[in-house]
Amino acid sequence: MLLIFSRNVGLKTWDKVGNLSRELTLYNRLIEKKIFKKIFFFTYDKHDVNFSKELKGQNILSKNIFIFSPPINIRFNILNNFFCLFYFIFLFLKISNQVKVIKTNQIDGSYLGVLLKILYKKKLYIRSGYNIIKRDKILSFNFIKKFLNILQFKLSLKFADEISVSNLFEKRYYSIIHKKKPNLIYNYIDTNLFYNFNEKRKNDFLYIGRISKEKNISEIINVFKDNPEFNLDLYGQKKNSPTKVDLNGSNNINFYDPVPNNLIPNLLNKYKFLILLSNFEGLSKTVIEGMSCGIYCVVSNLTENKFLIKNNLNGYILKKDSVLNLKDVLESEKQNHKYVDYNKNFVREYFSFEKYLEREISILNKI
Repeated sequence: MLLIFSRNVGLKTWDKVGNLSRELTLYNRLIEKKIFKKIFFFTYDKHDVNFSKELKGQNILSKNIFIFSPPINIRFNILNNFFCLFYFIFLFLKISNQVKVIKTNQIDGSYLGVLLKILYKKKLYIRSGYNIIKRDKILSFNFIKKFLNILQFKLSLKFADEISVSNLFEKRYYSIIHKKKPNLIYNYIDTNLFYNFNEKRKNDFLYIGRISKEKNISEIINVFKDNPEFNLDLYGQKKNSPTKVDLNGSNNINFYDPVPNNLIPNLLNKYKFLILLSNFEGLSKTVIEGMSCGIYCVVSNLTENKFLIKNNLNGYILKKDSVLNLKDVLESEKQNHKYVDYNKNFVREYFSFEKYLEREISILNKI
């Protein structure tokens, strides 16, 4: 099998955001279960080949997973995209006879998978972890970028042999709007790793994720600047912030580097509240992990979030165009002590890794 990474994403990217071990688990297990003898990764970071050798030496990456990445990264995005496209198309000649299935990690970057399917007559499995069309509208991309992504989206649906989506709402969207029959496969977490340690927690708020526009970071920070009696700890790449945020005089707000995925359970178990107020999100793995660790989640009014969080039952949903009232959040948590057990049972029913692996293998067996 060949896995095509999302555009401009590599193993190093996964490592920086703390997702590396979690993302590799699936493909290591597919090798262990002998679903595939070999798996190839097409990634977009020129350092990934050497990095993969380190990972194999540490037994983080299976020795039967092989990494290919461009030898150079061109400064200008358009030129770099075209270079990577042609580089991978010609590179695929070397491994084409060993690959039966091509899988994309997201729609973004799937044009490479479509071209490889057309040129080499391989089976194509499109994974859609989020709705790229919805994302582009929210992020206000320019007309050309929106047009190219719509084209990419339509081509991927047309040529896909199988499609998977990560939530019921996307499944309905594909079925009703695009007349497709996607497979529903919820994002997973390791429930043996993410669970409530029953430790004493502090009443501080925690944010884990990218420091990017769609995450509403500026709005979150402004709420805490106006409420200095509440503390906020943010774990993410600060340099990715879309706007400069003035933190002068904000001793209650702290930025930290991302932590590896295997250390996130320890982090989640130190806090009582997790806050994620994204403008756009699929089914958030961070929220699911927080639920499993017994944390009270504060989320935005997205359809996907409403599947995970029932307002004032197991979390707090901020209504659209409303300003977050932190005192209301504390009061809501105090009145709903049963949310810990509710969340634990909910996560085990829908989001265990073993169920994810079972569904993934079922899809692969259909191709």
